[in-house]
Amino acid sequence: MPDLPFSAHAAVFEHTRDGVLVLDRAHRIVDVNRAAENVFGERSVLLGMAVEQVLPGWLPPTLDADGGIPRETVLVWPPTGSLRVLSVPQRDASGQVGGWALMLRDLVGSLEAEATLRHQKEFSEAVIRNSPVAIVTISREFRVLSWNPAAERLFGFTPQEALGRNILHLVANVEPIRPVAEQTSREVLQLDRVHSVTQRVRKDGSVVDVELLALPVAVGGQPVGFIAIYHDITDLQRARQAAEAANQAKSLFLATMSHEIRTPMNAIIGMAGLLLDTALTPEQRDFVTTIRQSGDALLSLLNDMLDFSKIEAGRVELESNPFDLRQCVESVLDLLAVRASEKGLDLGYHVAAATPSLLEGDAARLRQVLLNLVGNAVKFTERGGVVLSVDVLRAPVEPGDPFELRFTVQDTGLGIPENRRAGLFQPFNQLDASVSRRFGGTGLGLAISKRLVEMMGGRIWVESEGIAGRGSTFHFLLPARAAPQASLGGPRLEQPVLRGRRVLVVDDNAINRKLLNRQLVSWGMEPVEAGSGAEALARLESGGPFDLAILDHRMPLLDGPTLAGIIRGQEAVRELPLLLLTSFDQRDAQPPGLFFSVLSRPVKSSQLYDAVMKCLSHDTSPSMPAPSPPRATREGSIFGERPAAISSLRILLVEDNPTNQKLALLVLDRLGYRADVAVNGRAALQSLEQRVYDVVFMDVQMPEMDGLETTRRVRRDVPAAVQPHIIAMTANAMAADRRECLDAGMDDFLSKPIRVEELIAALRRVQPRLEVAPVTAAPVIPRIEGLDPAALTRLWHSLDGQVERMLPELIDTALHSMPKLLDDARAALARGQSDDLGRAAHTLKSNAAYFGVTGLESVCHDVERSADAGVLDGLAERMEQCQGELLTARRLLESLRESVAARATG
Repeated sequence: MPDLPFSAHAAVFEHTRDGVLVLDRAHRIVDVNRAAENVFGERSVLLGMAVEQVLPGWLPPTLDADGGIPRETVLVWPPTGSLRVLSVPQRDASGQVGGWALMLRDLVGSLEAEATLRHQKEFSEAVIRNSPVAIVTISREFRVLSWNPAAERLFGFTPQEALGRNILHLVANVEPIRPVAEQTSREVLQLDRVHSVTQRVRKDGSVVDVELLALPVAVGGQPVGFIAIYHDITDLQRARQAAEAANQAKSLFLATMSHEIRTPMNAIIGMAGLLLDTALTPEQRDFVTTIRQSGDALLSLLNDMLDFSKIEAGRVELESNPFDLRQCVESVLDLLAVRASEKGLDLGYHVAAATPSLLEGDAARLRQVLLNLVGNAVKFTERGGVVLSVDVLRAPVEPGDPFELRFTVQDTGLGIPENRRAGLFQPFNQLDASVSRRFGGTGLGLAISKRLVEMMGGRIWVESEGIAGRGSTFHFLLPARAAPQASLGGPRLEQPVLRGRRVLVVDDNAINRKLLNRQLVSWGMEPVEAGSGAEALARLESGGPFDLAILDHRMPLLDGPTLAGIIRGQEAVRELPLLLLTSFDQRDAQPPGLFFSVLSRPVKSSQLYDAVMKCLSHDTSPSMPAPSPPRATREGSIFGERPAAISSLRILLVEDNPTNQKLALLVLDRLGYRADVAVNGRAALQSLEQRVYDVVFMDVQMPEMDGLETTRRVRRDVPAAVQPHIIAMTANAMAADRRECLDAGMDDFLSKPIRVEELIAALRRVQPRLEVAPVTAAPVIPRIEGLDPAALTRLWHSLDGQVERMLPELIDTALHSMPKLLDDARAALARGQSDDLGRAAHTLKSNAAYFGVTGLESVCHDVERSADAGVLDGLAERMEQCQGELLTARRLLESLRESVAARATG
């Protein structure tokens, strides 16, 4: 044996982490390394010592005949620790054992580390084993490496059946699940994680809904496989489907109940209206009025419930069409004018001059919000008035940017206490919720308004001091783009005849004076305000000459008619033109000879402008006032002037319900019309074969053949020259029902219960059609090859005799907006957003249908249907077809515009 067996490896021996003792034949220490010195002491002391002094209990292991292999011994040293000793025999040249090398390793640290690792491993295995969700580890070749009990319960395969098999062949082995699973596998290789709701297959072949989370696993920075977590969501899916089914059932129930309730309400409200038009005692009139008002209230509640149901179900679709803002605002105030007049309230509005008059948007939904807010203001106000104002909060920075408009509804009513404002816009919340509350309603109006405003991209809020008499102010902001030719139908430009004219405005209500002041100043006039009759007389005596005076009817001490009588008695101002502003029910009750014109509140800007222009542009003697509108023949008559006195119509009523037949015939008779009756669609077609009718009132739900199918047959089979004007009458009041009727070929829509005012309006809309294209005359509507003649006919009727003026503007608007809609559709398709794609395609389809561009309409219809179904594959090609059809549409619409222009100049 050499003197130093490890001399060739001295550096390794000296610096190794384990301690080493080298022994001779007598088991004395002949060498130690640094690690051993750290354990047992200095080298100089250790050399020559017997090993038993250092490691009590160590004995050389017994070797086999062939020399055996090194043995390990665990010794306790020091008393608080332990050593693992590896005994390596050292042999001399003859092969005999000449000593030993003892390699010593401290087990305390390694045992603790091993215990920690073992604990962590057991904990992880317990978590996976007891997890309620299926956890599977998978190699990069998609072979199953582990399979926990939850995976066995979910899929039915035992670990022995699953381990080593391809996961796709195991749980995704049928169509159409396989391609989806393969796509998920590709995504797992490319992405950090995949999270999806999908389906997999059990051992018995049944399909299970699962939520899948797949994560990559790396060891030492190298990817080695994946972990897949499957969560059984069968119950969740069933609950979701049950909720959807319940929601659909609720919507169907509400639609059915709406139809069933509206049918008897049609008779109640209609017959009450007819009864009010007869000679009644005051007591009887009061009774019937109560019946009519109660029916109207019930109808309002029903409409609120239907609207809220549609919003909750996400079935409300916003339209985007040009509309006149002033006409929208004025139509709201027209509907509420009588109610405000009955309570003695002033009702006014102001639209700032900077506001574009023609906007792009959903006029019907904006009108609905304004009706809710202004209607509430009138309901909760006992004295004073309500003012609706619109102004521009922010103008566009770049061309094409939207305006930000602020709508404000201010009243002088009860006010809203601070503790009631938080839940004001929540459904079924009512300001007065006590059992003895004075004000009815569902508490849905503000909730519906909030949802609609937010759908249109705005926000709504309320301000109130909570003090009666100071009222409340509701604000809402809306983004809105100005439509092309925004001056169309808007306020008049300043006229030279008005510039500098002095107007005396007499009204005790400061808000009304302010509104009139703004309007008159916008026309270049110089208003002077007076808050009472006495102040007005003082102004007339000392304030210089006036060109016109506008008087309010209701003023304390000295009302409008009394003040006018005094003015007419004074020589200096006897010839001054006077205008009276009064309530709707008092406009015909003024003494003759006092006023040049009497206007009812709320005063429309166009009406006021016409009256002022007429006063100042003609030399009209106040003793010869313009004739007042004829009074109703019966007190409180809802019929007013009879349309039949203007034009005679041949009418066919298609209705299967005997009560509704009777009501409609009575109403038409009261209006001066006679009508034939058909009890269903088949009978209607037979009647149209035998006689030409101008108007057909078509019920939608009928036995044998419903109104929709009947209308389609009429549009297909009846010659174009004798096509009737078809008006739908239905108790289904959803927006989709209206669209379905118009798509079937109907010209107009009335929802039951039929209001006499709406029936009269519908009949008046027929008059321009008869005047423009009488049955006996040759059609004057141009025929453009490629445009649907029926659509052009409806378009001509809807423009109400203003074709030459309005149609070119509408065509320009369409040519501007339709390419943008196609761009929006393409962008939505690129983003994979089927809802946005469906909306853009629907709007483009509606624009095309409006002008009868059938090719574009058909392609857009296909795109919309696919988008609604969530199927986007293949739509890129359809987009290209839309582009081609859009170019054709541009050519056809330009031809239509040229045809109209040529006829206007010819």
